[in-house]
Amino acid sequence: MKQELDPAEQQWLSRLAGEALRDAVTGRPVSAVDREALAAAAPRLLEPAGAFVTVYVDGELRGCLGEVDPAEPLVEVARRCAARAARHDYRFAPVTPDEWPGVTWKISVLTRPVPIQDPAEIVIGRDGLIAEHGVQRGLLLPDVASERGWDVETFLVQLRRKAGIDAEVPWSEIWLERFETQIIEGRP
Repeated sequence: MKQELDPAEQQWLSRLAGEALRDAVTGRPVSAVDREALAAAAPRLLEPAGAFVTVYVDGELRGCLGEVDPAEPLVEVARRCAARAARHDYRFAPVTPDEWPGVTWKISVLTRPVPIQDPAEIVIGRDGLIAEHGVQRGLLLPDVASERGWDVETFLVQLRRKAGIDAEVPWSEIWLERFETQIIEGRP
């Protein structure tokens, strides 16, 4: 997204992602989006954009999945990631229908990643990071560093670890990008 979503667009995105999340948790087929209504009310949600969806049950993390640079509309990315995060994040047990009343979600809408020339460019709390070396790739959202109190050096070390890039690989051989997010929260 080139600019932040306005409150009406945020409400539409949260509601539509929440519906997909609910359908996935309760085992119903994921409902289709009324594209005509969406085009009239919140057309920017039909533009391509990356997003991550983080799912919580009673405040505890239960899934986080996303897509960085899809060719599909933001609304479809957010809905797909919401459904997958609740049921298919291998790090967590799938969210069950009985847990639905305690579910909340956070959608992180990503700006397009830009290359980092100098780590001094990184701002904790503003920037998310992507590291890539060969087939190894890792991403950390901006709020990870600020929630954990990391400085830039720690953020980079943790990013390298998440990507599975050996500590012996010099930073000059690692492709680094930064991005920003707009956070949109939701609940049933």
